[in-house]
Amino acid sequence: MKACGITAEFNPLHNGHVYIMDEARRLTGCDAVVVAMSGNYVQRGEPAITDKWARTEAALSCGADLVIEIPTVFCLSDAGRYARAGVTLLESLGCTEYICFGSGSGDENTLKELATLIKEHAPEIKERIKRFALMGLSYPAAREKALTEMMTDGPDISAVKKVLGNPNDVLALEYMISSKTAKSVCVKRKGSGYDAAFDKNTSLQSAGGIRSLIRNEGMDIAGDKIRAFIPEKSFELLAGEILTYPDEWTEILKYAVLNSSPEKIDNCPSGGEGLGNLYKKAVKECNTWNEIIMYCKSKRYTYTRLSRLAMQIILGMSDADNDKDPAYIRILGFNEKGRELLSYIKRKELCKLPILTNINKEKDNLSEHANEMIDREVKYTDIYNMITGRESSVFSDYVHLINKNCRSIDRQLCGRGDEI
Repeated sequence: MKACGITAEFNPLHNGHVYIMDEARRLTGCDAVVVAMSGNYVQRGEPAITDKWARTEAALSCGADLVIEIPTVFCLSDAGRYARAGVTLLESLGCTEYICFGSGSGDENTLKELATLIKEHAPEIKERIKRFALMGLSYPAAREKALTEMMTDGPDISAVKKVLGNPNDVLALEYMISSKTAKSVCVKRKGSGYDAAFDKNTSLQSAGGIRSLIRNEGMDIAGDKIRAFIPEKSFELLAGEILTYPDEWTEILKYAVLNSSPEKIDNCPSGGEGLGNLYKKAVKECNTWNEIIMYCKSKRYTYTRLSRLAMQIILGMSDADNDKDPAYIRILGFNEKGRELLSYIKRKELCKLPILTNINKEKDNLSEHANEMIDREVKYTDIYNMITGRESSVFSDYVHLINKNCRSIDRQLCGRGDEI
């Protein structure tokens, strides 16, 4: 069996995501689509609008066959580390022949040129980025300047800047750089751009636009507007789930900052450079999550980096948590095709990492590093459940797995590792 892998957040899952999954299946002729999905926290540094279980169920109802989890420490990292973790997990399955991703520009040639340049000249590019960062540029701006300076041949600079200025293209570039054994498959995104505001006249909406509309108008009013742009199952789950937004996490952020030393904050993966003291001032001056982030934002510190840091402070992350690769493959859910794929992988002994379908049974057999990572993940899920008002005994990592063919109405565990 051959699989096509996709890294996604589905925050929430909309028709554009379905288009990417359909195109992945069509272009590769794969037997199964495997999604490496962010869990309860997403790469922009926020809690996911609804939990990983609901988003897994939506994925399995709309084109995915198997959903695996990208651990939170990687989700709350920069685009490169996030992409490497997703690709590593997908390739480690041993049967992922393709990595498919969306691109804002669809300019595959420029993406390939940039990926080749970065792979071949990584030390020099790193040194240039460091030099420009010391001049006060943010990491994205420093990287763009370093790459455009070095690209004397190949695509024109305007095409390079267009790619590096589009968040979806930046991720696409990182997927290409990270892929070692799988072939890259680029699909041009349709409809609204990344994080664009909701526009009823656009065929496909952005996840950010949908979230903003729901947050501002409430699901009762926004529901009628977004229904045509979201698959029915994803819409049902959104309408029936507890939804959460960053501003609802303001008080826990203030508490975590007040209860941490500036040095501890600076020791978070996205910390350093005096941000600990800056956050200390911000939580005393500001009343909302957005106000706190904007208080700290500058030419050097991007909104996304600061938002990731805020979530890292809440979760108690340290830079030491961020220096290792994924240590296991956590199964969030599967359908019948996904079950067949897992059985095939196990029978052929293809997987390079331990596969977890039942933490209770399998945790004792993991390495120390893997145990530390899964323990942190359980804690992060418990924090998400606590802040959003979910019952921990029902939504805990210890009692959940989505099996689309036998999932019960109350979402109790219905698929177990010994059934695969």
